[in-house]
Amino acid sequence: MSVFSRTCFQDESVHTTSSPTISFIIPVWNDENYIARCLRSIRNLNFSRLTYEVIILDNGSTDNTHLIIEEMGFPFRVIEKIHVSELRNRGAAIAQGEYLAFIDSDVELSSWWLEASLAAFTDPRVVAAGCFPMVPPDSTWVQRAWDSHQKGREIADVPVSVRWLPSMNLVVRRDAFHAVSGFNEQLVTAEDVDLCYRLGVHGTILGNPAMGAIHWGEAPDLSTFWKKEVWRGKGSFSGFRSHGFRWDELPSLGYPLYVIGLCVALAIGGVWDLVHGQLLVSLPCLTLLLFPACLLALRTAWFAKSFTIIPPLFILYLMYGFARAYSALKASFSNTPKATF
Repeated sequence: MSVFSRTCFQDESVHTTSSPTISFIIPVWNDENYIARCLRSIRNLNFSRLTYEVIILDNGSTDNTHLIIEEMGFPFRVIEKIHVSELRNRGAAIAQGEYLAFIDSDVELSSWWLEASLAAFTDPRVVAAGCFPMVPPDSTWVQRAWDSHQKGREIADVPVSVRWLPSMNLVVRRDAFHAVSGFNEQLVTAEDVDLCYRLGVHGTILGNPAMGAIHWGEAPDLSTFWKKEVWRGKGSFSGFRSHGFRWDELPSLGYPLYVIGLCVALAIGGVWDLVHGQLLVSLPCLTLLLFPACLLALRTAWFAKSFTIIPPLFILYLMYGFARAYSALKASFSNTPKATF
């Protein structure tokens, strides 16, 4: 039986009736493999005298997720068949903390995560803080290569203003969150990018690598990577309609269109070359199709100072482009996205 209540903790397990400093909002769906690790990491945070609450919103799990949460002594509520953006908003609507910590169920926080994140808010201009999580210690080549891409978005060991941060471990001032009306519930994905772009109008989004977190659910193989990027691509153009055009989004919006255009040109050029028995059109088209992935791989390898990652990065960037292109085409033929989480 599902239950839901607001629970405050002090020094890991002591209940208190005082208003919490921070509210952890955790959406979950069929995550029996990682939810215990996530909740345990929250209990192991260095809280000192701070109080906190944990709000878990389940999207209708059918595995052992509910049993695990109950055994760990956390309350939760089941709300089925809604987007993850709406789940987070539901949690934020009842949260009592001065700060809202949006945590994904497959993310493990370092013990110093809270101290490092709240330290960022000593600057009143900061409205949100977070970091791009690390990959698991036993990561695959796919995870390690994509981690190099992720690290290219922030300066190592130095807190810096960024355009956006992932909502898998993001802390936001509650008043700033409500000032922008929270997450856009119409977005299936990319809701974190959209939120940060709107929050950025009110203050600074601070990328703080010192916070430290591990994303255990990062795609471990090419098949999973493809599925995740197809899914993430659903929100790219919808987000553009939500927060308006931004030049820094042009690569992520333009690359899929570029791939689609070159694939069409390659198909037409291939037929033309086949008829004329030569490679005057298809070969240049193929070269242009592969060029962005090669350029991106070289650029990331240069910043990472590791040229051995060029081949795996080339594969991932190429797959990224095709996955996002496929997602864009699929979305154009469907006005009713089925995915809710």
